[in-house]
Amino acid sequence: MVNQVNSLVSQVDQGLGIGSRNPFFNRHQLTVTKFVNLNKQEKGAGKPPPAVLVAHGRYAGCVGDLPSYDAFALGGPHSVRGYGMGELGACRNLLEVATEVRIPVPVMKNTHVYAFAEHGTDLGSSKDVKGNPTEFFRRAGQGSSYGVGVRLGPLRAEYAVDHNAGTGSVFFRYGDRF
Repeated sequence: MVNQVNSLVSQVDQGLGIGSRNPFFNRHQLTVTKFVNLNKQEKGAGKPPPAVLVAHGRYAGCVGDLPSYDAFALGGPHSVRGYGMGELGACRNLLEVATEVRIPVPVMKNTHVYAFAEHGTDLGSSKDVKGNPTEFFRRAGQGSSYGVGVRLGPLRAEYAVDHNAGTGSVFFRYGDRF
């Protein structure tokens, strides 16, 4: 946590099909993450890292004939926590925003407790995915979640509430969300 770096990541995928039934498309995404120390970092060996506020945003989009299996999945452990992978929908464009507050546990090295809130939307683009799987499977196309968790080294245990249904679930994950 001490040396977290603010990040701006962009990614472009190009699909070039051959023949009239093969897709030609461009997928692109922009991810921005900002880490803000909430208290002063104590200097010296063995000192705990500061509490951190994480602000995160992601936009993804597509231009061209995107096949439905290449659509963006909205919801899941790397999208909007509290939902299953793609549970909110399959979309051509999406916008996700998240915030998380991480507080170190001084008595246990590499341990943090945290609280988070996230929201994701398909920006109305699910209807433009071939076959409209979001409507077919009766997905919402957008959703919010909030929850709490504890991280021990690379392992995370989270309790997240799906705001659409109002139900909570416990998740066990490996690695950081951001």
